[in-house]
Amino acid sequence: KGFWVLSMLGINLPRPSSTDEILSLIEETRSTLRGLSDGALLNYKLMTDSTKIMAMKFLSRIEMSLVMTSCDFTPIVMLQMLKLSLEHGITPISAVGFVYFGSVLVSIGHIEEGYRYVKLAKKLVSQFDAKEVAGEVIAISTQAIGYIEPMQSAIEFHVLGHKSALEAGDIRNASINCSLYISNLLWSGLNLNQVQKEFDKAHSFMEQHSTWSLLVITGPLLQSIGKLVSVEELPLFQERKYQSLGPMAEFHREKNPFATKIFYLHNMYQTFIFRNFDRLEDTADEFIDFKIQTWTALNTHNVQCFICGLVSFLLYRRTNKNVWFERGSEFKLMMKRWSECSEWNFLHKFHLLEAEEHFCNKRLEEAKLSYDAAVSFSKKHKFVNDEALACELAGYFFLEIGERSRSLEYFIDAHEKYHEWGATAKATSVYKYVESIFRLR
Repeated sequence: KGFWVLSMLGINLPRPSSTDEILSLIEETRSTLRGLSDGALLNYKLMTDSTKIMAMKFLSRIEMSLVMTSCDFTPIVMLQMLKLSLEHGITPISAVGFVYFGSVLVSIGHIEEGYRYVKLAKKLVSQFDAKEVAGEVIAISTQAIGYIEPMQSAIEFHVLGHKSALEAGDIRNASINCSLYISNLLWSGLNLNQVQKEFDKAHSFMEQHSTWSLLVITGPLLQSIGKLVSVEELPLFQERKYQSLGPMAEFHREKNPFATKIFYLHNMYQTFIFRNFDRLEDTADEFIDFKIQTWTALNTHNVQCFICGLVSFLLYRRTNKNVWFERGSEFKLMMKRWSECSEWNFLHKFHLLEAEEHFCNKRLEEAKLSYDAAVSFSKKHKFVNDEALACELAGYFFLEIGERSRSLEYFIDAHEKYHEWGATAKATSVYKYVESIFRLR
């Protein structure tokens, strides 16, 4: 319906034939915008053509839906919004075009440049007092900002985004900010008991407003939290929230490839974190084989990279299949590039992937240094979840090379940090493993 309305307004969106074609169009827009300073864009002529303004509103309306359902169209819609803005003048809706442009640039590796445009979008919202798009701009900009600014503080913008969207009567983007907020809290290091409380509030809001497609995305997150916190409480926890969706969950997952990708991510994460080796390779294959092209920058992308990299190196050591080592190395290099823009968020993750790669290559002294760096930087940057994981993986490494006393020290630290994170079930599993290996009394 949205595309039909756009055609009536004289806007016919081309279907992209390839990724290379989309990248070429993005490069053209980058080149055009390089000649315009932020000041020039903020003081650009205003759009006055009512037909173009209406087209901008429809383009804005369909953009977020395309992020989750028809990803290839996301940059096409965004580029059309920027084209209209540059040719006919700036409107408050132009902020949506700029925020998606910045997000896309971050996602394809132009992080600093993308950061410029998401900040510009927020300035446009402020300049125009554009309440009607504030929720969406904050939702998308916050995810991109997380590739530069500390994650723990950046994601709090989603709280403001939720409030701003509600004030404008924008339930969809209020729910999107809720969903993104709780999805990122799990990986931020916040105590899981607090994460559960925030999840309950967000879930109640989304359930009240029947935003089922977003509830389905957060369902696997709930399963991961439940397993980390308490295995015994998980069935009731699931039944009360996620499983109550029943066939609705499967229906929306089929319609939403992004939801399916998140579903596979958490399946892989759960088998990895609890070292379920019988299913680990299958869940990793499911995740990797389900390919979708996502053009917007989301924090889940770096989470996927981190987890999949660790899983890949572990599977290489267990199966000796070169494909897993090659994948792990690719994910490590990706994390290295991100760490160059934000040491706070990514340096400890890079060092842990590096340590696991050294472990695979039997470069023992280098591995020791990298494990120590991973633990040190995750502690310094307040990611207690990753600190616990780094300590645990270091424990397995030192056990493998015969340094049992140092291994035990790392396992004890891992147990303590998992408890600090609130992952009591995971802490218990670490204790039971250590008890079986070291015959503790």
